[in-house]
Amino acid sequence: MAGRIAPFTEEDFKLSPEKRAEICEGLTERQAFMVNQWMDLHDKLNVGDWTGFDEFMDKSKMTYDNPNRPDLGTFEEWSTSPIALYKTFPPSIYRTLKAWGSGDDEICVLCHHHGKHTGGPYMGVQPTGNQLDVLWFSWIKFEGDKIVHIYSISDVLSMLIDLEVMEALQPVDPYK
Repeated sequence: MAGRIAPFTEEDFKLSPEKRAEICEGLTERQAFMVNQWMDLHDKLNVGDWTGFDEFMDKSKMTYDNPNRPDLGTFEEWSTSPIALYKTFPPSIYRTLKAWGSGDDEICVLCHHHGKHTGGPYMGVQPTGNQLDVLWFSWIKFEGDKIVHIYSISDVLSMLIDLEVMEALQPVDPYK
């Protein structure tokens, strides 16, 4: 997967004010606020701040949808995932690459999750040391200053191949 992402360093996950402004270019002030809330959430996750990342959510209303993880519907269920990823794929860091907005309560973000499989087993596979680089989109809905819904879809197939959970199929013409 890493070959399909522009070269990067771990420092690229600490978004400068200039990089944040570039990501928010063209958004309304309100939309830029929501995107910055999302990036602030990543700052908390990137250092394992499990008492600070929930300040961005309305925990009583927050719901999560992802066709690959139907088990993570509530805030309590969803919040276990970044903690497990942090332990399994250190350094387990996140960054926003691009953002779009719709009205005063919705944003869509393209993000990158990076780590290395060194912390523990994943889907029955013992740590391989393989690099994890997953791109994903999230559609995020806000009420006021808090996130109330996240819908995410990620490149799970590439992730499972990179982590040696499954083998890659050889390229073929799918229309034959």
